[in-house]
Amino acid sequence: MAKRIALFIGQIIQDYQREMTQAVAETAEGMGYRLDVFSDFGSYGENYLHADGEKAIINLPYLEDYQGIIIASDTFDVKGMYEELTDKIKGSANCPVVTLRSEDERFYNVLIDDYAAMKDVVEHFIITHQYKKICFMTGKLDMLDAQRRLQAYRDTMEKYNLPVTEHMIFEGDYWRYKDEEAVEWFLTGEEMPEAIVCSNDYMAISICEALRKRGCRVPEDIGVSGFDNIDEAYYSEPPIASVDLPIKSMAQIAVQTIDKIVKGYAAEKYMYVGVSGCYQGTCGCSMKMQGNRITELYSRGLYLQNAIKRLSYMNVDFENCNNMQELLHTAFVYSYYFAYDTMYLCLCDAFNKPEEELIASEQYTDKIYLRAIMSRDLGLTDEVEIFDRREILPEKYRKEGAVLYIFPLHYKNHCLGYLAMQSERIDGLKEIFPSWVLWLGSFIDKVKTYSQNKELMCFREQSLRDELTGLHNRRMMEKALRTRTQRAYSKKVSFCVVNVDMDGLKMINDTYGHREGDCALKAIADAMKSVESETVICARVGGDEFSICVDTSEERVVEELIEKIQQWMAEYNRKQGKPYQLSASFGYAFYQRGKELADCLERADQNMYRNKAQKKKDGNYPKGGTL
Repeated sequence: MAKRIALFIGQIIQDYQREMTQAVAETAEGMGYRLDVFSDFGSYGENYLHADGEKAIINLPYLEDYQGIIIASDTFDVKGMYEELTDKIKGSANCPVVTLRSEDERFYNVLIDDYAAMKDVVEHFIITHQYKKICFMTGKLDMLDAQRRLQAYRDTMEKYNLPVTEHMIFEGDYWRYKDEEAVEWFLTGEEMPEAIVCSNDYMAISICEALRKRGCRVPEDIGVSGFDNIDEAYYSEPPIASVDLPIKSMAQIAVQTIDKIVKGYAAEKYMYVGVSGCYQGTCGCSMKMQGNRITELYSRGLYLQNAIKRLSYMNVDFENCNNMQELLHTAFVYSYYFAYDTMYLCLCDAFNKPEEELIASEQYTDKIYLRAIMSRDLGLTDEVEIFDRREILPEKYRKEGAVLYIFPLHYKNHCLGYLAMQSERIDGLKEIFPSWVLWLGSFIDKVKTYSQNKELMCFREQSLRDELTGLHNRRMMEKALRTRTQRAYSKKVSFCVVNVDMDGLKMINDTYGHREGDCALKAIADAMKSVESETVICARVGGDEFSICVDTSEERVVEELIEKIQQWMAEYNRKQGKPYQLSASFGYAFYQRGKELADCLERADQNMYRNKAQKKKDGNYPKGGTL
């Protein structure tokens, strides 16, 4: 069996986490280890139920099966997650454990010299820029690295005989939520600060924005610095002065330490890696403009605009799903907006039952239901197999040398399962991925609720039906067309829209009354029901307007379908002996991949009106009717 290392790291789409994961993966592969990465998407607000759902990922693996464990503890923002994980490790793991950037005497530690690095930053402002009034925004002070960085600031200010008053230090959160409060605190001190040193880049970026809102220029009025040199710091305007982390070296040391111990050699308990300053932009130092930076920034802005738009569409399309088949297909279509090779939807074994019998769980079951496989090359595979949770993913699906990324799938604290992903690189997951996973879990839970509540399902079904004719309504047709448009994009298949307009309804209403008009509409609907199938959806979309969606790219199939409807109406006219002729005009158009759906609908409408006009010209239009 392959040697395995588990990496626990939070919020993997963030710059540091993504780079660290990639570096650990490359090192592990080079040393003959298979890597399983367990990641969460963090907490938000005070929603403790959601936090519990994210935290459940630490209970998925059997830790005794691993030859080494690496923990990026400072990337977890779910309260209690690190403590629960380490308690579990101490109780069941029998392998070396290495922490990154956070000190824990129970394990081996790869650390950066926070003290020396922060001392260098503060001295840069004092010596290079001759600043004396330097404020400091700490990280979370329950973390050792935040304490060391704060101590370095205090000691450096004391070394140069510079005072530190109450309003010169503010406790931050290592994130973006306290920028306004911090700036208010700094600016209400006795003197205006000349610089604000932040314990990481996220806080530095938000501090710059908060200062600009108050009319303070950065760095002309107040200098700012961060720590970590993340990509977003590079794309800021001006770029954030920061400290460059030796991520690759840290990853190599972590994996090498595990390999040493596995082979029976001793390893140091605490290993320190040096860092270097990256002084530019917001500290007041000039920088050499890189030509591709503006282009990259512009492209990133366009991507974010598009991502926001896609998120809105995705929520609407997920909401329209009534069962797992519809939900899986919609999820697969939207998976095209981030990069991956293959994803495996692994649900708790409770989902291997009729949907109305599903029971929510707060923990992973011993058996896992591989419900679907999503592949960029092979498409969507539905309902696969049951396997033992200990495998994480059956061996036959594991690609040689590929890293397995595992993410929690839940709704609130209901543990639904997990998502396993194989991908050569994770650079392409982007901002839309966490929302995709979050909404997938949420709507799996909703679909389960719909199935369990028959009255609710009946109501949802009725909301998609036309009350008079019993056909689907406009809402359902729009949903069907949107789904097929997405399918055409992802699977390169086509479909046809047939617009149908009843002939002479006004004449029937005016001559024989609206009750007879309703009778004629029902008859048209019955004619269309005669051709409905899994590949043919019929709907009443207006007063005397109907629409048909046909899953085909063959004109012959559409022509035969129209002929069947016309034959049904001819038989109706012969048998019923009404004082009017039941008649309808038809026009159709095939969806063209890459064009707007509206273009297809407009062409179908134009063809339908041509058919109606030709019937009028030939004298085949019901008497008294109007175009």
